Amino acid sequence: MEKRRLTSLRSVLLQYLVRTALACLLVAVGWLLVMMLWIQNGGLFLPANQAAQACQKAAQDVLPGMTAATFDETQLDSLCRYALFAAPDSSEVLATNMDAGHLQRAMENRQGKTHWHFGYTQYYMTSKLQDGTVCLLQFDYAVPYADPALRGVLPDMQTVHCILGILLLIGAVVWSTHRTGRFLTRETEKLTAAAQAVARKDLDSAVFSGAKVREYESTLQALQTMGDALTGSLQKQWAMEQRQREQIIQLSHKLKTPLTIIEGNAELLAEDDGLTAEQKAQVESILQGAEQTRTYLGKIRAEVQTPLRYKRNVE
Repeated sequence: MEKRRLTSLRSVLLQYLVRTALACLLVAVGWLLVMMLWIQNGGLFLPANQAAQACQKAAQDVLPGMTAATFDETQLDSLCRYALFAAPDSSEVLATNMDAGHLQRAMENRQGKTHWHFGYTQYYMTSKLQDGTVCLLQFDYAVPYADPALRGVLPDMQTVHCILGILLLIGAVVWSTHRTGRFLTRETEKLTAAAQAVARKDLDSAVFSGAKVREYESTLQALQTMGDALTGSLQKQWAMEQRQREQIIQLSHKLKTPLTIIEGNAELLAEDDGLTAEQKAQVESILQGAEQTRTYLGKIRAEVQTPLRYKRNVE
């Protein structure tokens, strides 16, 4: 018979870690490929450098031909955030489409201050208009939605992508953990069933093999050894109880004849009219004691004739 190949708990843990890592890697690579194909062919998103190209085109081709009076923001791409300053060193804002947070970062950039802000890093381009006013262009290096109506309404693509990626990674970890957990649960159930059978002394229904983990199989073998020892102990106990029963039955049979003789003699004495009151009391006591002894022996015989609880046959 070919010996079964067992694995160890260390191997189970290593397989779990490797499988989890591979699953996470495949999920990450697959999701990145899907995102890249979606950006290139889906039409819902634009490339991450689209805003930089739009701002560069505005700084080189559109803004130099304008003045503060003729400034027209409709000629700028909606990906460009702008702030129009009265002079290169001025902090007076003539026009802007930035919100307060982005405008504060633009002012800090003009003053040479750099502060970390939560979110994406803003990039800047500067273009000087014909009348000396300066337009500061601000943009993000990020994947924008192709439809301008979706920008600012839906979460940006990077946030959605990160959330979905994290959910997929969590799903991969949960799948790998669930698979390993089911395997260990099945192995543990075998140990539990064998241990419960030994505890109930129901060794006929106990299964001490079938584990796939080396440590679990060793535990089952130890339980089998314990069960064999328990079997031997129960057999010795059964044999001893059987001998005791046989001895009790033999003793009850041996006592039956003397007890009958004692009762017969006592009954004859009880019929004698010449006995004194004290002698009659003694004879009555003998009869009562004989009756009690007979009843007690009857109970003992009834008990010893009940079958023993342990009947396991050992081959």
